[in-house]
Amino acid sequence: MVVDISEVVKVPGTEIKINKSGVIENLTDIYGSISVVGPVTFDGVIANMDGVLHLEGDARCTYVTSCDYCNSEIVRDLKVKINEDLVDEQKGSPEEDQYTFSGNVLYLDKILSDQIVLAMPLHHRCSNNCRIICEKCGKPITGEGCGCRDDNDGQPIDPRLAALKDLLEKKNTDEAE
Repeated sequence: MVVDISEVVKVPGTEIKINKSGVIENLTDIYGSISVVGPVTFDGVIANMDGVLHLEGDARCTYVTSCDYCNSEIVRDLKVKINEDLVDEQKGSPEEDQYTFSGNVLYLDKILSDQIVLAMPLHHRCSNNCRIICEKCGKPITGEGCGCRDDNDGQPIDPRLAALKDLLEKKNTDEAE
């Protein structure tokens, strides 16, 4: 998404409203499991504050991922607050973590994609009552178990906690000796 900022670059104290929408290509594979589908929209303003451009507004997008518990597909909306200062790359050397503009053009894609990725939740659950699915039988695991027979009183062990089970068994063996 490209914004013509010629009106605001030259005159301190001015601002322009931005209402843009477009597809950002590098948002199709976030963390290997999240994809932004459809366009990203941005509504905001860019203001010249004594020679420093300040971008402020809201970015919105829809993304698809899978539930961390049952692996079913989830479609969610995300709203991200954008609040960034922009440096003219022709008038100095910007620091590594600063966004830049060149001449009378501002490219929003990098700013929006960075902020969307940073605001993306790391864990997703399709509903509050979603249960973990047993990897052996495919049934939801409840307080009574899933029906699989395992050495843990009928309850399968969460693979993430298997190392803890081994540690406890080793401790019990050491105490018995």
